[in-house]
Amino acid sequence: MTDKVEQCTQITSDKNFFIIDDNEQNPPYIVEKNGEFEIINNNEKQLSFVAIDSCIYDSQDDTRADCAIYDDKTFCFIELKHSKRTSWKRHRITAEKQLKNTINNFQSLDIIKNKRLEAYMCCTCTLGKEYTKIKKASNKNEIIRYFDKTLNTNLYCDNKKEFN
Repeated sequence: MTDKVEQCTQITSDKNFFIIDDNEQNPPYIVEKNGEFEIINNNEKQLSFVAIDSCIYDSQDDTRADCAIYDDKTFCFIELKHSKRTSWKRHRITAEKQLKNTINNFQSLDIIKNKRLEAYMCCTCTLGKEYTKIKKASNKNEIIRYFDKTLNTNLYCDNKKEFN
């Protein structure tokens, strides 16, 4: 799997950019503006973007997260869902499973060793629309505890990641 990760990785040091996943047949990719998930890289340090869906894994395997982005300290798994508020719960449950599977599959890889792990669910990502931010759930939430204790990963519902 390490070879596939390398093939599906793009390096950038852009200060601000977005990730988009607009086609089920193609992997997610980076755009300068008007994307679904924003990356803020204030120090313009080197970041690695990994297209997971439709690159490392086949697009038919819908049990994996869409992508990941990382620096020397933090590794972030990202799942983008295009849903209306009424179907958010169903999409959130699917996103949780996809993130769990991907994190478990990456556990043996050196690229996540000694890094803080984060997982992001963006369940109302829609191009051109304002994202309704849902803050991190309470620690009483069973899934938050599962990610924290079992996967050693902080779970967030957000459409933005800021690297410092």
